[in-house]
Amino acid sequence: MDRVFGENRSMMLTRSSFPGVGKYSGHWLGDNAATWNDMKWAIPGMLEFGLFGIPYIGADICGFFDDSPEELCRRWMQVGAFYPFSRNHNAEGYKPQDPASYGADSVLVASSKHYLTIRYTLLPYLYTMFYKAHTTGETVVRPVMHEFYSDSETWTVDRQFLWGKHLLITPVLDPGVDMVWGYVPDALWYDYESMQKLTVRKTHMEMYLPADKLGLHIRGGAILPTQEPDVTTTYSRGNPMGLLIAPDDNGNADGELFWDDGDSRDTIENGNYIHYKFSLKQGVLTMQVTHAGYNDPNNLKFDNITILGIPVPPVSISVTHVGTTNSTTTLEPSNIHHDGDKKVLFLRDLRLTLGETYVLEWEVIRIDCHPEERADQANCEARGCIWDPITSGQGPWCIYPQDYGYTVTSVRERSSGMTLDITRNRKYRSSGRPQSRDIDTLRVEINYHTGEMLQFKIFDPNTKRYEVPVGLSLPATPETDENKRLYKVVIVNEPFGIQVIRKSTGTVIWDSSVPGFTFSDMFIQVSTKLPSQYVYGFGETEHLTYKHDLNYHTWGMFAKDQPPGYKMNCYGVHPFYMGLENTADAHGVLLLNSNAMDVTFLPDPALTYRTLGGILDFYMVLGPTPEMVVQEYTELIGRPVLPAYWSLGFQLCRYGYANDKEIADLYKDMRAAAIPYDVQYADIDYMERQLDFVLDSEFKGLPALVDSMRKEGMRFIFILDPAISGNETQPYPAFARGKAADVFIKWPKHISDGIVWGKVWPDYPNVTVDENLDWDTQVQLYRSYTAFPDFFRPETAQWWHQEIKEFYEKTMKFDGLWIDMNEPASFVHGTVDGKCLGDPKLENPPYMPPLESKHLGLNHKTLCMNSEQILSDGTRVRHYDVHNLYGWSHTKPTYDALLDVTGKRGIVVTRSTYPSSGKWAGHWLGDNNASWDQLYKSIIGMMEFSLFGIPYTGADICGFFNKPDYEMCLRWMQLGAFYPYSRNHNGKGNPRQDPVAWDKPFAEASRDVLNIRYTLLPYLYTLMYEAHTKGNTVIRPLLHEFVDDKSTWEIYKQFLWGPALLISPALDPGVTNVNGYLPNARWYDYHTAGDVGVRGQMINMPTPLDHINLHIRGGYILPWQKPENTTYYSRKNPLGLIVPLSDSGTAEGSLFWDDGEGIDTVETNKYLLISFSAQSNTLSSQVTHNGLTAGDRLKLGVVKVWGAGSTKITKVTLTVAGVAHNLTPEHNVDSQELIIDATSKDVYVDQPFIITWQTIV
Repeated sequence: MDRVFGENRSMMLTRSSFPGVGKYSGHWLGDNAATWNDMKWAIPGMLEFGLFGIPYIGADICGFFDDSPEELCRRWMQVGAFYPFSRNHNAEGYKPQDPASYGADSVLVASSKHYLTIRYTLLPYLYTMFYKAHTTGETVVRPVMHEFYSDSETWTVDRQFLWGKHLLITPVLDPGVDMVWGYVPDALWYDYESMQKLTVRKTHMEMYLPADKLGLHIRGGAILPTQEPDVTTTYSRGNPMGLLIAPDDNGNADGELFWDDGDSRDTIENGNYIHYKFSLKQGVLTMQVTHAGYNDPNNLKFDNITILGIPVPPVSISVTHVGTTNSTTTLEPSNIHHDGDKKVLFLRDLRLTLGETYVLEWEVIRIDCHPEERADQANCEARGCIWDPITSGQGPWCIYPQDYGYTVTSVRERSSGMTLDITRNRKYRSSGRPQSRDIDTLRVEINYHTGEMLQFKIFDPNTKRYEVPVGLSLPATPETDENKRLYKVVIVNEPFGIQVIRKSTGTVIWDSSVPGFTFSDMFIQVSTKLPSQYVYGFGETEHLTYKHDLNYHTWGMFAKDQPPGYKMNCYGVHPFYMGLENTADAHGVLLLNSNAMDVTFLPDPALTYRTLGGILDFYMVLGPTPEMVVQEYTELIGRPVLPAYWSLGFQLCRYGYANDKEIADLYKDMRAAAIPYDVQYADIDYMERQLDFVLDSEFKGLPALVDSMRKEGMRFIFILDPAISGNETQPYPAFARGKAADVFIKWPKHISDGIVWGKVWPDYPNVTVDENLDWDTQVQLYRSYTAFPDFFRPETAQWWHQEIKEFYEKTMKFDGLWIDMNEPASFVHGTVDGKCLGDPKLENPPYMPPLESKHLGLNHKTLCMNSEQILSDGTRVRHYDVHNLYGWSHTKPTYDALLDVTGKRGIVVTRSTYPSSGKWAGHWLGDNNASWDQLYKSIIGMMEFSLFGIPYTGADICGFFNKPDYEMCLRWMQLGAFYPYSRNHNGKGNPRQDPVAWDKPFAEASRDVLNIRYTLLPYLYTLMYEAHTKGNTVIRPLLHEFVDDKSTWEIYKQFLWGPALLISPALDPGVTNVNGYLPNARWYDYHTAGDVGVRGQMINMPTPLDHINLHIRGGYILPWQKPENTTYYSRKNPLGLIVPLSDSGTAEGSLFWDDGEGIDTVETNKYLLISFSAQSNTLSSQVTHNGLTAGDRLKLGVVKVWGAGSTKITKVTLTVAGVAHNLTPEHNVDSQELIIDATSKDVYVDQPFIITWQTIV
């Protein structure tokens, strides 16, 4: 053959072989038969000849003897496309079995063409493998165990095989089968055809392989050279080249290419070839020519590069042509295509010349190694980080190297989780903060608590550190059945990271295997990649949109007396977020850490946490719907409190009432205007010199006024601050008893045994305050020393309870309590002389998050961080660690005291909150401004607190600071009528802004919109019950109900009550129309009862000044009552139902009802629960539970059926207990509203009933 073919290579096959034959020849597996068994045997046969050093091997496709059935030949053509020697061959006398013989339109032809096209696409990879076989002896067709020999499961795999190390082939080898039980080795794998990551590894799985498919998977870490296919290699070798890149778990990949003329002898020995090494690391693709001894006559180019597993498109991609003079260009957008669903990046028309070296770079995840100010190259590199200035866009210049972090040193797996030990990479000297000692060895505990919830906790195993003392509701037994878990956890060894994968989609929803993980005494940092750009939550800070902007924004979290403002850390701390995945699945993540912290969003997308102490204790819930995320989260932290029914009524408050007569006159005016109104407040004006539990002489008539108002169905709420004056010249029992019980926060005993004094609202005795002086001077001259109760201690709770009880019994009655200033707030910084005792690092730590006035330290406007508090178990802790829990610790003792003292449920409203505060209290959004932007921001705030498990929330209607204008206040009254916590409240020095402070049209518009609120209170109360028992949201973002509609993912100027009531308020000055979105459902205009006939699009809604747009969703039944001036009276009215029918003429709903104020009525079964269902012109009720007392029973009133049709309904029948009652229908055929009044029948709703309607001709 040498003499015949001269300088050209040829092909030789031999049937008989012996060791060494592979140097000269290939081999086929002989005269096989057209049987399924022979097709199976071909795989171990090829694998054996790979061992024998004969890689050019294959079997006769479709069999040599016998006629080959279509199914057998089709499956054989599929697998045969991946035989190194791929030949269809049969014997004389049998039917033709070439693909065309089965018919041009056959599945076999299509399938054969498809997989041969893939083969021809991958021939550069196959040819390179033969180069490796020729030069280093590597196998081409490779047993799975060659790559995964440490996994004994691979030792017996002989029905699958690899091409080299990177391509796994799983054929169908049995008749009538479309599900194949295949093994997925321990690596990241991508489906070649769908380009999606597999969700499993190191396990067997069923692969669905229909008639035209085999299993084809690329191993993560592969760079495969490709070429545009053609009908023969003569033509395909002239086509453009490409690369197919499948990054591994760390985002890295490598590969190589051997290329010569494909024909000449001894090209390797003579150096007549091109060789490339390809590598992908940290977003940099290097195409390095290692040998260039051949010029292809076709002037070949690398045209297309495909990179799998890229979740978001790069901001830009640069291409550097490496040569004598490097030249760099930036790809045009037309060269870049990103498939967000598949997470695939396509680079097209690159025209990179074969035989030249190139470097392609796209933006890598840039985690900030120097988040402090004054970052420069010297400071950056001193931390072992990379100084990489960027010339455009945002992002840090000092970034972590890829291996900065920890490495796994041991793993102990168990059915309920795993335990790891990790060690810091000491190549990097420290975190760069010498005052914060690095902790080199850490323990990682991963616990699979339920199928939907897991925990990963990272701590120092050698030294006990502070951990958050907030109890969570964890199951008694973990979920040990892997099949019942929605998630899979993968550990990346270096740099250490945890990956949490949603098994149903393969989406990696958490991936902390990124550089920069730091764990030191006073600085802890961890980052994670995110599955999408859609992140919601983290608080309490004012956000401009509900969905976070991920373009390098950092938000500090540290409880502070700070009114809402952009990038200002406010009253509470909620390190919880919900993430939406591109598949419309949702998950939630809680970091249970109470130290000062911040979070930075990165556009990659990614997220960095930084906290100043404690440990990392993460809890993740898997949803998969947004509503289920909140349900699962509140199951963990505690379900929200069920507020008293009356607390859902409208409420009035003002800081600046001069005396009790002002309150009495306001009450009289509100009643005269017939404006619904349930609750009146007294702010600190009612206190003598702002002293808790002491009544001011100007309000001596207040107790009698409160008594008279309560007799008329009203309720009263008073404010209490935690700080207690310690400078009284006359006996002040609250302080005296507190000091005797030792309840106030002190210094650590080794420093001083004294109280840590602050200053808040209480004035010195016997002074006249000059309010014309500047604030700081007033504080210095007039404010008394105050002590702060330590509410962690049981003794403090007892003392607080006693003071509240005595005030209730001896001074004044009340129905709820409003606790303020409990961040805790102080008007001095740290303590009265400003000199905090103890370690100064606690006041000004080595790293300061971007907090308001951070240059003044953590003690700005609060206590010294070295103040000592004592937990309920006696553990002594620093205020530094528990500052963010002060309001949380204040809330439960207040709630317990309220219930015990009043004997009723009432409501507590608190300013400072932390996860689980919602178990005991609601929250208002703080001291906002009377400005238009605060209207829409209040919607964002309420939606965020819905995520946080605090549904009873709202903003100060018309604003606390500054004077509102008429239009803004009226629009705010309309919006605020749909706050769960609906209170108009403003600050001292501003004019009144209550509904009767303006003019008659204002009062009438306020009355009208509040009447709507009161009409729907039975629905709102039912939603509160569902929040209390199931964790549902009350204020509900549209995306919770319509998550499959991505248009809803960024809506924050509309919101829902539960699933059914859509509120679209006017939020801007001068508008008479609102542009709002109606999701894909049937919607009825609340005001007209008519079907709006629009769905899944934006619409322009007329919005005159006296109007707010409300829509009810078809298919949901809403209970209602005729409104009255207070809920005391409205609760006595018959119960009506609004029944807006769906497209199919159905609807469902429910009602929860109890006495409205009893303690634990749900837990003691003293309630009524009814479900309603409408279909086929019939409305029926089913009593799920009835524990009502006779005095709380409701009668059935007016039922409104919307969408009842345009054919006149003439007969309605109400059936109760087998007795039928004829009712007179009112049917408007234009609006299609059917009104059925059952009031006269005296039917109680706790009796199951059926209402039918029909047309009688």
